[in-house]
Amino acid sequence: MLEEDEKRASLWSNHSFVRLWFAQTVSNAGSQITAVALPLAAVLILGATPVQMGLLGIAGRAPYLLFDLFAGVWVDRTRRRPILVRSDLGRALLLGTIPVAAVLGHLTFAQLYVVTFGVGTLTAFFSLASISILP
Repeated sequence: MLEEDEKRASLWSNHSFVRLWFAQTVSNAGSQITAVALPLAAVLILGATPVQMGLLGIAGRAPYLLFDLFAGVWVDRTRRRPILVRSDLGRALLLGTIPVAAVLGHLTFAQLYVVTFGVGTLTAFFSLASISILP
């Protein structure tokens, strides 16, 4: 009897949890790839200097300083699932501009800074929503 209760209570039988877990896994994998690929693109394609790499790091972290308080309040007052989906799609679109620009030969540091800042902003919203989506 105890074994049946354990099977019923398993999180893996909860379809909403499995979808959330899978989405989080894919999102986290993409974030880790971005953390390596974006600086590599700056160095290998554009020949970034240490100062430019520092500015790129600042562009990725500044949104947390600027928007976390606002994002926390907003996330608490809205539905979290659309925030997660839109943040991930926005990050994918922003990051997708980098290889397209590189292939066309139009990749610039300005684009890397804007994309990094935008991805950092969306990540701030995503992080807060993902923490608070599970009770």
